[in-house]
Formats: sequence, C-alpha cells, structure tokens
Amino acid sequence: MSKCARTRKWWAFQPTIRVPRSLLVRLDIPCWLLDIEKMIDRTNKTARTILLAASLCTTVLAQSDTDVLQLTIDGQDLVSYQAAPMSSPKGGARFKGSNFIHPLKTPSGFVVTDHQPTDHPHHFGLWWPWKYVVTEGRKVLCWELQKGDGIIEAQGGKQTNRGFTAKSIYIDRKASGGPTPLINELLNVTNSAIVDQPARGYFLDLDIAHEVAGRSPLEILKYRYSGFALRGTPKWHARNSTVLTSGGRDYTASNFTRARWVRVEGDAANGLTAGLIMMSHPGNHAHPERLRTWDPKTHHGAIFINFNPVQDQSWTFQPGKAYTRNYRLFVYDGKVSAEQAEALWKDYANH
Repeated sequence: MSKCARTRKWWAFQPTIRVPRSLLVRLDIPCWLLDIEKMIDRTNKTARTILLAASLCTTVLAQSDTDVLQLTIDGQDLVSYQAAPMSSPKGGARFKGSNFIHPLKTPSGFVVTDHQPTDHPHHFGLWWPWKYVVTEGRKVLCWELQKGDGIIEAQGGKQTNRGFTAKSIYIDRKASGGPTPLINELLNVTNSAIVDQPARGYFLDLDIAHEVAGRSPLEILKYRYSGFALRGTPKWHARNSTVLTSGGRDYTASNFTRARWVRVEGDAANGLTAGLIMMSHPGNHAHPERLRTWDPKTHHGAIFINFNPVQDQSWTFQPGKAYTRNYRLFVYDGKVSAEQAEALWKDYANH
C-alpha cells in the first residue's frame, strides 16, 4: 500500500479532524504532506529547508483545546488564529470562516485588525484566500464564502516552540459529484520575541504552501483582489491613519501599484500611535506583488491592503508540486520611518 493510500485511510478514521463527512471517502491527500521538501530561494540561490509536515501515517496534527490557537509572546496573548470554522459568526452559518488571524495585537494590546465589519462581513482580519480557483473549466468563488460556492476550511493546528502549524482545505461545495477538495494548504507561522527597535514590536512570519488536492491542474484566476490581505482596525480611518508603500505611495495612490512592503500606522489609545508593516518575500510569485487598496474616500476611509500575485496574470498550479508564498509582519507601538521599514524588508529578503 502506498504512503498516500495509507494516509487516506488514516484521515478517514480521525474524528477530531474537521472534514465534512461527505469528503472523507473522497480526500486525496498528496504525498507532499508526508515529506520534508527543499525549496530553493530564487533570490540568493540558497536552499531553504521547510518542514511541510511530519508523516501523517503515524502522527496526528493535534487539535487545539479550543477552535482558536493563541500565540503568547513574552507572556502576552497577541496573536489568535481561527483553527476551525467559527461556531457563531455574524450573519449566520454561511459566514463560518476559518484560517485567519484575529485579533492581531501590538505589544501594548492595541488590536490592528477588524473582523466581519458590516460593509464586508466576509473580511476576517488577516487572511489569504484566492478569489477564484478554476477547476476543469469551472470558476469556483472562494473569497466571498457566503455565496455557498468555494470555502477554505481550517483543519486544526499544532503549536510549536516559536509559533504554530495548521492545515486547511479549499473545498468546491458545488461540484457535480458533491463537495470536492481543490487545494491542500499548510501554514507555518513563527514569531520573534518583543524587540525595542526600530519600535517596540515583534515579527510574525507566515509561510503558506499550497498543493493541488486532485490529479488535474488548477488555475488561480486573474482578479483585482486575491491573496494575502489585511482589514485594518475600525478605529483607523482616513483622518487618523496613514499608508505608505515601498514605492513611496500613500493610500490614495497605492492601488494597483507594486510594492515590497506596506506600512500602516494610526492613532491608538491615549494619543499614542500603533502600526504594522506587511512585507512580501522576494521569492514570491510575481514579486514585487501588485496591491489592491481602497480609495480612502470609500468605506469611511477603512484600511484594506492586499498583496495580490494574480492581479496581472493567472497562475497555474500543477499536481504534485508545492506553491509557496511567504510574508513577514512587524507589529508595533510607536512609529517607524520609511528608511527603517526598508531596512526591515532587506533583512527579511536576506533571511
């Protein structure tokens, strides 16, 4: 019996894994989840060894005691990851999102993300879904989960010494033969300790690996928004926050431009300032990625930042190959200059 065959049998008999019952006999868990893969950093040609997973034939990815994994940094709960579909989302069962980070806090406890805002209840803090996945000629909508088409379902996670790992599945809920897996995702998140320079904050690295779940290629369809996104805190708006990109663009001029990093800062409690810097790794597809940002005159100036590698051109995923995206955040209290932000990105690029 092959490794993958053993894995399918293992998966079907683990009741803690949150897979829809209709999928249990249809899942085709690929062998990339069983091995340690070597990814080559195209920027500096050095081998970056990434542990994609321990052997699933013998090791279960542990379910958290709750549906939320908490990252405690220097004694503070600063990062919360939704490791299973929400039980009571705003808007009812059709908004049972998962595989996102919220709340995301600065060291002082200021929350920099928003979750299910009234204008876009399918926005989930910090999250990274594809807008459309094309399978065998069918276009599956995965961003607006309330439409009942595609959905990304988190399958639980396991905390590590410096963060956590988690698995999710993109599911085509309207496939002719019943709900069908499209993409298997493995997320690896690591954090630093709190540092004092260039501001009091911490680093959060997200490594996202995707592989086709079936035997046919998939297309990540070109669209104006798709991929790694932030919905900023509702306390920030056009009058009390700023956006700056690595290209020197502000919020008004940033839409559809390319950027290595984006800095967002705004008013926090007691007249202070808080912020975060979103950094895209140079090894990412279509780097420097294009941005989707909102006109600050719309939605009361709410913050929406999206690194989108398929804004110009669709991206084809072939079976048996892992496709990765890597991002770093610096979440902080205080202010960071453009020069300091560029230095942080250069350090990440050479990491």
